[in-house]
This record gives sequence, C-alpha cells and structure tokens, in this order.
Amino acid sequence: LECRADGDPPPSTRCARDSGPRDDGGSHHGGVARGRVVTRADGGRYVCRASNRHGVAVRSVLVTVECECDTGEGTPGC
Repeated sequence: LECRADGDPPPSTRCARDSGPRDDGGSHHGGVARGRVVTRADGGRYVCRASNRHGVAVRSVLVTVECECDTGEGTPGC
C-alpha cells in the first residue's frame, strides 16, 4: 500500500495497519513490508495519515488478501 497526498506545503504521509505494524524483518515503504510474500494474515484495516501545518487528513481501507497457497518459489503463500 502506498499513501500519497498533495498539499502546500507538501504533507508528510504514513500508512500503517490499524492493529499496529507487523514485525517481519522486511523493508518497509508506506507502512507495508516489501521483499517478502504477502499472506492472508496481512489483510485488515490500514490507515493512511497525511499532515502538514494546515491540518491532518486520515483515510482507511480494508484489505483482503486472496492468494494461491503455492508460490512456486519454495515459500508458503497462505
């Protein structure tokens, strides 16, 4: 997930899982881990927050992960 916002001045953004970030050892961008297999456990509500000196905007999205259990890379996918 990527959190983007426009504003003047440009806002800082943050996107994180509503129940808190996962500690999975992968690198993160926009609050979501990259460089690992996504599983159904990654589903849930994510909250994106943009803020600058004029205020704060918050939006949330419900993510459902649908996947096949064999990734073909020797890593379980579900």
